Amino acid sequence: MTKLPYLRTMFATCMLFQTIYVICVLLWLGYPELKGHALLTAIFPNFTLITVGSFIYGLIASMVYGWIAAIIFVFFYNLWPTWSAAILGTKTASL
Repeated sequence: MTKLPYLRTMFATCMLFQTIYVICVLLWLGYPELKGHALLTAIFPNFTLITVGSFIYGLIASMVYGWIAAIIFVFFYNLWPTWSAAILGTKTASL
C-alpha cells in the first residue's frame, strides 16, 4: 500500500471545498428564500453575502478548512496500516 501524499490531497480538498462554497453563494444569490444558506454564516463567522471582502474571506476560510480536513484524513489514512498490523498481528507490505 502506498502512502497518500499530503500536498496533492490538500489541494484537491481545497478546490472541492472552494467549489462547494462558490456554488452555495451562487445559490444564495439566486434563491435567497432558501433556509439552508444560513449554514454559511454558521461555518464562517462574521460572514455577510453582500460584500466582496466577505466573499473573499469565505473563499480563504473554505481553503483553510479543506487543508485541515485533508491533513487529518491523510494522517490517519497513512497511519492505518501500522495500526492494523499492530492490532491484528499481521505483517504489512513494506511502505
